[in-house]
Amino acid sequence: MYHQSSQHFDLEQDNANLGFGGGEPTSWLSGEDLRPSSPSHRRNLSAFSNSTATTAAGNVDRLLFNDLVEIVPLVQSLIDRKATSSYTRRGSMIYTKTPSRESMSYKMTDAKGRNAQSIPGKKRRENGGGNEQDGGADGFSMFSSNAILTKEREELTELREKVEHLQKQLLEKDEILKLAEASKNEINSVHNTLDQMKNHLAEKDLLLRSTQAQLADLKIKLADKQAAVERLQWEATTSNNKVEKLQKDLNAFQGEMSSYTLLFESLSNDNYTLLDQEYDDITPDDTHLPEIDDMDISKMEEAQEAYMASIASAKEKQDEESIAMAANARLHLQSFVLRS
Repeated sequence: MYHQSSQHFDLEQDNANLGFGGGEPTSWLSGEDLRPSSPSHRRNLSAFSNSTATTAAGNVDRLLFNDLVEIVPLVQSLIDRKATSSYTRRGSMIYTKTPSRESMSYKMTDAKGRNAQSIPGKKRRENGGGNEQDGGADGFSMFSSNAILTKEREELTELREKVEHLQKQLLEKDEILKLAEASKNEINSVHNTLDQMKNHLAEKDLLLRSTQAQLADLKIKLADKQAAVERLQWEATTSNNKVEKLQKDLNAFQGEMSSYTLLFESLSNDNYTLLDQEYDDITPDDTHLPEIDDMDISKMEEAQEAYMASIASAKEKQDEESIAMAANARLHLQSFVLRS
């Protein structure tokens, strides 16, 4: 037991000399920057180079030393991975100072005395099997180093798996975002098309309303024109009726005028004959024949001509004014005839 403790103490002292323990307070266990460009890393490298000769002459096994040298870069790479932006949380390193050689010697001496007093044969067995215990300590150290390395590798593998999983999730979210963006663009395009269709529909609606208003105006104008045509037709019918009536009256008046003319001629001939033949015997009866002088005859002829002219004008114009003038001329002519 004492020999194993002394070997453990010697290993810790060698580690301290190499810069892994309390001999170098700024070691990788203290959490300092150990990158190749950092001052701490350069100091550790110098400590390795200075302690090479000591290691060759010390009690540390060469294989253990090589294992420790190989572990340092792996641990450093793990520290660098943990310091990335994806893993910003870093755990604090707890530094435990290596006990001094005097305190360890005192404890070992005290334990040696107690063991020598209680079990004297055990010391001899331990002294006799010292080489075997040295080999066991070396094997235990290598096993511990391999276990630590295996654990670190497992942690690295787990971290890689987590990173890959997060990357997959990130890619999936990127795809979802792309799909959402594409859907949004399609929706915006549909909305734009719908707005354009609404604008076209509004324009067509306005055009339809304008056309309907124009059609209503045309219908009103057409109705007015139809009413005007009907009124003109009625007026034309009325005028035709009046013209026919006037024509009948004219024919009747012409017949009367013919009869009056014949009468006047016969009367004139009779009067001249009587005057020539029986001028001395027959005197005219003033009570039976009215007196007709040349002035009255000329006026009657003028009235007749005016009546014939008004009749011709009424036939040509076919308006109320010409018809009224023809009627007045007829009355004037009739007054002459009746008076005579």
